[in-house]
Amino acid sequence: MKQRNRPRKNTPHPVKVFDAESNQVIGRVVDITADGLMMVGNVHLEPGRVFNLRIVLPPKSYGKNDISVQAEAVWCEQDTNPSYYQTGFKFQNLTGNDGFLLEDVMYRMNLVN
Repeated sequence: MKQRNRPRKNTPHPVKVFDAESNQVIGRVVDITADGLMMVGNVHLEPGRVFNLRIVLPPKSYGKNDISVQAEAVWCEQDTNPSYYQTGFKFQNLTGNDGFLLEDVMYRMNLVN
C-alpha cells in the first residue's frame, strides 16, 4: 500500500462512486482527501488503471449533484469481509472549482480539520 501525503478522514455518510464510462456504482467512499480517496466495493480493480469516476455529492452541495474526475487506482486489496475489496485512488485532474467544492463538502461533513 502506498503512503498518502495527507491524512484521510472517514466519511460518516454513504457517498457512492460510479464508473462514469459504464454508469455503474463501483463502490462507496470510505475516506477521502483532496488528493484521492479510498473506496470499498465488490469488484477487484486493477492497480495502475485510470478510471473516470463520478462521486455523488450529498444534498445541498451548491446545487451540484456530483463531481467527475479521472483517478488512478493505486492499490486494491481484499477487505476484511471477503466479498469486498478496498481500493485507493489518486485524483489525476480535479479542477480548481471542483477541488474547492470537494474540500468544502469534506469540511461540512467533518472530513477535514
